[in-house]
Amino acid sequence: MIRRILLTIYLIITKTIFSKCRLVRGWLYSGGKNVRIGKGVVIGGKVEIKDGVTINDYARIFGSPVVHLGKNVYINSFTMISGDIIIEDDVLISQFTNIWGRSHRFYIKDKPIWVQHGEGGQGYKVGKILIKKDAWIGPHVTIMRGVTIGIGAVIGAGAVVTKDIPDYAIAFGVPARVKYYRGVNNPCDIGEKNEPSGNRGS
Repeated sequence: MIRRILLTIYLIITKTIFSKCRLVRGWLYSGGKNVRIGKGVVIGGKVEIKDGVTINDYARIFGSPVVHLGKNVYINSFTMISGDIIIEDDVLISQFTNIWGRSHRFYIKDKPIWVQHGEGGQGYKVGKILIKKDAWIGPHVTIMRGVTIGIGAVIGAGAVVTKDIPDYAIAFGVPARVKYYRGVNNPCDIGEKNEPSGNRGS
Protein backbone atom coordinates (compact mmCIF):
# COMPACT_ATOMS: atom_id res chain seq x y z
CA MET A 1 0.00 0.00 0.00
CA ILE A 2 2.78 2.40 0.97
CA ARG A 3 4.73 1.48 -2.17
CA ARG A 4 1.71 2.22 -4.32
CA ILE A 5 1.25 5.63 -2.66
CA LEU A 6 4.92 6.47 -3.11
CA LEU A 7 4.82 5.37 -6.76
CA THR A 8 1.75 7.53 -7.37
CA ILE A 9 3.45 10.56 -5.79
CA TYR A 10 6.59 9.93 -7.89
CA LEU A 11 4.60 9.73 -11.12
CA ILE A 12 2.74 12.96 -10.33
CA ILE A 13 5.98 14.82 -9.58
CA THR A 14 7.81 13.58 -12.69
CA LYS A 15 4.81 14.30 -14.92
CA THR A 16 4.66 17.87 -13.57
CA ILE A 17 8.38 18.43 -14.15
CA PHE A 18 8.52 16.99 -17.65
CA SER A 19 5.32 18.74 -18.76
CA LYS A 20 7.33 21.98 -18.41
CA CYS A 21 10.49 20.62 -20.03
CA ARG A 22 11.45 19.13 -23.36
CA LEU A 23 14.39 17.10 -24.56
CA VAL A 24 15.93 18.26 -27.84
CA ARG A 25 19.05 16.46 -29.10
CA GLY A 26 19.89 15.45 -25.53
CA TRP A 27 19.47 18.90 -23.97
CA LEU A 28 16.82 19.49 -21.33
CA TYR A 29 15.38 22.98 -21.12
CA SER A 30 12.45 24.71 -19.48
CA GLY A 31 9.60 25.72 -21.75
CA GLY A 32 6.28 27.52 -21.50
CA LYS A 33 2.88 26.66 -22.92
CA ASN A 34 2.22 26.42 -26.67
CA VAL A 35 5.90 26.11 -27.52
CA ARG A 36 6.46 24.78 -31.04
CA ILE A 37 9.80 23.29 -32.08
CA GLY A 38 10.57 22.12 -35.61
CA LYS A 39 12.59 19.15 -36.80
CA GLY A 40 16.36 19.18 -36.51
CA VAL A 41 16.45 21.97 -33.91
CA VAL A 42 19.53 21.85 -31.66
CA ILE A 43 19.49 23.49 -28.22
CA GLY A 44 22.51 23.62 -25.91
CA GLY A 45 23.51 25.23 -22.65
CA LYS A 46 20.77 27.05 -20.75
CA VAL A 47 17.81 28.30 -22.77
CA GLU A 48 14.75 29.86 -21.11
CA ILE A 49 11.60 29.70 -23.23
CA LYS A 50 8.36 31.52 -22.44
CA ASP A 51 4.82 30.85 -23.67
CA GLY A 52 3.98 30.87 -27.37
CA VAL A 53 7.53 30.57 -28.72
CA THR A 54 8.05 29.04 -32.18
CA ILE A 55 11.45 27.68 -33.27
CA ASN A 56 11.36 26.46 -36.85
CA ASP A 57 13.33 23.66 -38.50
CA TYR A 58 17.11 23.35 -38.09
CA ALA A 59 17.59 26.40 -35.89
CA ARG A 60 20.49 26.18 -33.39
CA ILE A 61 20.42 27.93 -30.01
CA PHE A 62 23.26 27.80 -27.47
CA GLY A 63 23.10 29.64 -24.16
CA SER A 64 26.46 30.85 -22.91
CA PRO A 65 25.59 31.33 -20.14
CA VAL A 66 21.90 31.76 -21.08
CA VAL A 67 19.56 32.61 -23.95
CA HIS A 68 16.20 34.03 -22.86
CA LEU A 69 13.28 33.86 -25.31
CA GLY A 70 10.27 35.99 -24.32
CA LYS A 71 6.61 35.33 -25.03
CA ASN A 72 5.52 34.78 -28.64
CA VAL A 73 9.04 34.99 -30.06
CA TYR A 74 9.20 33.55 -33.59
CA ILE A 75 12.49 32.14 -34.88
CA ASN A 76 12.55 30.97 -38.48
CA SER A 77 14.55 28.11 -40.00
CA PHE A 78 18.35 27.79 -40.03
CA THR A 79 18.87 30.64 -37.56
CA MET A 80 21.91 30.48 -35.24
CA ILE A 81 21.82 32.09 -31.78
CA SER A 82 24.78 31.80 -29.42
CA GLY A 83 25.94 33.64 -26.31
CA ASP A 84 24.44 35.71 -23.49
CA ILE A 85 21.28 36.91 -25.21
CA ILE A 86 17.89 38.31 -24.21
CA ILE A 87 15.11 38.37 -26.80
CA GLU A 88 12.04 40.09 -25.40
CA ASP A 89 8.35 39.42 -26.14
CA ASP A 90 6.82 39.43 -29.65
CA VAL A 91 10.09 39.53 -31.60
CA LEU A 92 10.18 38.13 -35.15
CA ILE A 93 13.45 36.62 -36.41
CA SER A 94 13.62 35.59 -40.07
CA GLN A 95 15.47 32.66 -41.62
CA PHE A 96 19.27 32.30 -41.83
CA THR A 97 19.87 34.95 -39.16
CA ASN A 98 23.02 34.85 -37.01
CA ILE A 99 23.01 36.35 -33.50
CA TRP A 100 26.52 36.08 -32.04
CA GLY A 101 27.26 37.05 -28.45
CA ARG A 102 30.95 36.28 -28.82
CA SER A 103 33.77 36.37 -31.36
CA HIS A 104 37.10 34.58 -31.63
CA ARG A 105 40.45 36.13 -30.73
CA PHE A 106 43.03 35.63 -33.46
CA TYR A 107 45.81 38.17 -32.87
CA ILE A 108 48.94 35.98 -33.00
CA LYS A 109 50.10 36.03 -36.61
CA ASP A 110 52.75 33.33 -36.08
CA LYS A 111 50.19 30.63 -35.22
CA PRO A 112 47.97 28.92 -37.78
CA ILE A 113 44.46 30.37 -37.72
CA TRP A 114 42.93 26.99 -36.90
CA VAL A 115 44.99 26.84 -33.67
CA GLN A 116 43.45 30.14 -32.59
CA HIS A 117 39.92 28.89 -33.19
CA GLY A 118 37.90 27.85 -30.11
CA GLU A 119 39.38 25.49 -27.54
CA GLY A 120 43.12 25.80 -27.31
CA GLY A 121 43.05 29.21 -28.93
CA GLN A 122 43.00 32.69 -27.46
CA GLY A 123 39.44 32.46 -26.20
CA TYR A 124 36.59 34.78 -27.06
CA LYS A 125 35.54 38.40 -26.84
CA VAL A 126 32.03 38.41 -25.41
CA GLY A 127 29.19 40.90 -25.17
CA LYS A 128 25.55 40.64 -24.19
CA ILE A 129 22.92 41.09 -26.90
CA LEU A 130 19.48 42.54 -26.15
CA ILE A 131 16.66 42.52 -28.71
CA LYS A 132 13.77 44.49 -27.28
CA LYS A 133 10.08 43.71 -27.69
CA ASP A 134 8.24 43.94 -31.01
CA ALA A 135 11.42 44.10 -33.12
CA TRP A 136 11.62 42.42 -36.53
CA ILE A 137 14.91 40.95 -37.76
CA GLY A 138 15.02 40.26 -41.50
CA PRO A 139 16.57 37.25 -43.27
CA HIS A 140 20.34 36.75 -43.48
CA VAL A 141 21.00 39.40 -40.80
CA THR A 142 24.06 39.13 -38.55
CA ILE A 143 23.92 40.75 -35.09
CA MET A 144 27.27 41.10 -33.37
CA ARG A 145 28.19 40.98 -29.67
CA GLY A 146 27.31 43.89 -27.37
CA VAL A 147 24.44 45.21 -29.52
CA THR A 148 20.99 46.37 -28.37
CA ILE A 149 18.10 46.43 -30.86
CA GLY A 150 15.45 48.92 -29.76
CA ILE A 151 11.71 48.45 -29.23
CA GLY A 152 9.84 47.98 -32.50
CA ALA A 153 12.98 48.32 -34.64
CA VAL A 154 13.17 46.66 -38.07
CA ILE A 155 16.46 45.31 -39.45
CA GLY A 156 16.52 44.84 -43.24
CA ALA A 157 17.67 41.70 -45.03
CA GLY A 158 21.40 41.04 -45.14
CA ALA A 159 22.36 43.72 -42.61
CA VAL A 160 25.36 43.36 -40.30
CA VAL A 161 24.53 45.07 -37.00
CA THR A 162 27.61 46.25 -35.10
CA LYS A 163 26.11 49.14 -33.09
CA ASP A 164 22.94 49.80 -31.10
CA ILE A 165 19.74 50.49 -33.07
CA PRO A 166 17.24 52.95 -31.51
CA ASP A 167 13.56 52.26 -30.81
CA TYR A 168 11.34 52.09 -33.94
CA ALA A 169 14.28 52.61 -36.30
CA ILE A 170 14.46 50.93 -39.71
CA ALA A 171 18.07 49.97 -40.39
CA PHE A 172 19.84 48.09 -43.16
CA GLY A 173 23.18 47.80 -44.92
CA VAL A 174 26.70 46.64 -44.07
CA PRO A 175 27.29 47.89 -41.49
CA ALA A 176 23.66 48.55 -40.59
CA ARG A 177 22.68 52.23 -40.50
CA VAL A 178 19.39 53.84 -39.53
CA LYS A 179 17.54 55.02 -42.64
CA TYR A 180 14.07 55.82 -41.34
CA TYR A 181 11.89 55.65 -38.27
CA ARG A 182 8.54 53.91 -38.15
CA GLY A 183 5.70 56.44 -38.18
CA VAL A 184 7.93 59.25 -39.49
CA ASN A 185 8.39 59.66 -43.26
CA ASN A 186 7.33 56.08 -43.84
CA PRO A 187 9.65 54.80 -46.62
CA CYS A 188 6.72 52.94 -48.15
CA ASP A 189 5.18 56.33 -48.94
CA ILE A 190 8.26 57.85 -50.58
CA GLY A 191 8.15 57.82 -54.39
CA GLU A 192 5.25 55.37 -54.48
CA LYS A 193 1.58 55.71 -55.24
CA ASN A 194 -0.79 54.58 -52.56
CA GLU A 195 -3.25 52.00 -53.83
CA PRO A 196 -6.11 50.24 -52.11
CA SER A 197 -4.88 46.83 -51.03
CA GLY A 198 -7.45 45.14 -53.24
CA ASN A 199 -5.90 46.68 -56.39
CA ARG A 200 -2.35 45.45 -55.81
CA GLY A 201 -1.16 42.95 -58.36
CA SER A 202 -4.03 43.64 -60.72
